[in-house]
Amino acid sequence: MIIPPFGKPLYDLIQSGKRPHNSINVFIGRQAWQKGRAFSKPYPCRTIAIPPFHDPLKYNFPVTNCDVLIFDTGGCDAEYIECIVFELLLNQAAIVRVIAEDFTYFGTYKKDL
Repeated sequence: MIIPPFGKPLYDLIQSGKRPHNSINVFIGRQAWQKGRAFSKPYPCRTIAIPPFHDPLKYNFPVTNCDVLIFDTGGCDAEYIECIVFELLLNQAAIVRVIAEDFTYFGTYKKDL
């Protein structure tokens, strides 16, 4: 499995035994690449992007004990979002929150639920 785009600085931080002080932002959907690239410049240890509609099962997400905020940047259906949430929780994310394309709240998921 591979680390998702823009995830290497985060992977290195977690491997050193540390974690980010704020939520990790995961960008998905049509504009994921552009949004991830822009966000990774000021926040390199808090950014992951999944290229538009790539299979999340092929990635190893460095999110152990971290809070995650997913941003749908366009066109993702509920099934795709739930698949990504499931993978993040399998990779030991503490909590996953999802913001829909129109910036409405989609849901919160915890690893203990």
